[in-house]
Amino acid sequence: MDNGKRRHKACDTCSQRKVRCNGQQRCQQCEHFNLLCKYSAPAPRPQHERRSTKPAKRLKDTVQAIAPLATSAGVHGASWTAGINGASMQYQAPVEVDNNNFFISLLSDFETFVLPFHPAITMVEAQKAIETMSENQEARAFVYGLIAVTLNLTHSLRNKTSPESSDISKWVSMSLDALRPVLLQEHISVRRVATLQFLHVCFMGLGRYDIAFNYLRQSVTMLEILRIGDSSSMVMLPFTERSQRQRLYWTVFIHERFYAIACHRPALLRPLDTLPEPDGTIPIDINTGFIQIIRLFLQIDDDMLSKWFATCDSEQHIDLTWIVEKHQEIDAETAGSGDEVACLSSRQQVDLLITKHWLRMLVWQIAMSKCLLSSGSSEQSMSLLFPIGISKQLRELIASVSKQDIEVHGSGIQQKLFELTDTIASVVLTVPASSLQERRQRVDDFNFLFRFWKSLPRPNSVQQELLESKHSKLSEMEL
Repeated sequence: MDNGKRRHKACDTCSQRKVRCNGQQRCQQCEHFNLLCKYSAPAPRPQHERRSTKPAKRLKDTVQAIAPLATSAGVHGASWTAGINGASMQYQAPVEVDNNNFFISLLSDFETFVLPFHPAITMVEAQKAIETMSENQEARAFVYGLIAVTLNLTHSLRNKTSPESSDISKWVSMSLDALRPVLLQEHISVRRVATLQFLHVCFMGLGRYDIAFNYLRQSVTMLEILRIGDSSSMVMLPFTERSQRQRLYWTVFIHERFYAIACHRPALLRPLDTLPEPDGTIPIDINTGFIQIIRLFLQIDDDMLSKWFATCDSEQHIDLTWIVEKHQEIDAETAGSGDEVACLSSRQQVDLLITKHWLRMLVWQIAMSKCLLSSGSSEQSMSLLFPIGISKQLRELIASVSKQDIEVHGSGIQQKLFELTDTIASVVLTVPASSLQERRQRVDDFNFLFRFWKSLPRPNSVQQELLESKHSKLSEMEL
């Protein structure tokens, strides 16, 4: 059948989700959500049945069909399960939870493991959303997203819950089903943007980076609508509300800058004129750690992004002076070091330290792409051996904390560790060591980092294959 030919019935997917279908061979709804679009053969129509030709009757039937979707707390529609790298999707029955006990039981894990790195929503607001989710659809979407991101970042919870209730993709799907479009009489809320950020993090963890980008950009658009970047508008808000919106903005800013580096996409958000103002609704240690991670991501400015994108462009020139000065800027940033981390948890500290190593390695890779490095350089950051020093520090750091302290940061920390481990492997393979003992130490450090990275939840299959290949080459070399 020609793709342009319209059908006169909804596809199976739209019928099950109770949404309008445009009848195309691959309808608009399925195309937008990347769902399977299938049409079943029509059932035989009874002889006595007659189609109504009255527009009012058809309109009434349509309203009655879609009304439960907007009003009933028990209707969630079909859900889909994504493969680890988006390899497959299939429909499954939605998860049903009889009461709020399950949601409340995960709040402590959300507070301990998720809130320090997503501090836009307070615990009071999370509790209130659970209490009102039966009659408020936006609250329901938020709670489902909260459960999804908590399970996504806290993998040990799989031992505490049934396999069905801990299926992250089901909670993501339920959140999406409940997160209807913004209606005419509604306004953009902080809670809606926070829900989109939870979904973005989950899609990143499930390996669906393209879909994650969609919800990231939705978040950016809504921040623009909220006019958080407009200081004249923000100053009119109550202090607590202004502080919350600042935290929300900076959360999305961090995610967008990371995505820009990891997936080579442009960043739209500009830094705010001020860091989040502490307002007392968020614990001081969480606010302190959050401000430090913001300061590190401010190093990824537009200039650095343009030079990072230039690593794929052989024509663009990068000045040696910029490389040296950028390394000095990162080293001078005190976030994650000394007295500044005294009040932070080990989870917060390890995130800061790995991020700082990752930033240094990004600048080193930019220099490497333009052949600006030398094995005999007196400037350590300009030496071909720079990653070897990082590998030692990174190994000591990982050995000093628990695995959970690292894996709670999800796919973001895995991507950073991959970039670090992969670069270290390339240097070990290509830059000669001064002695056999040193060579063995380099290989041993890499093996430690590789084994740790591979043990993290849901490793990216393409990245794992690349590291496996380098690991095999190192194993074949005579030590």
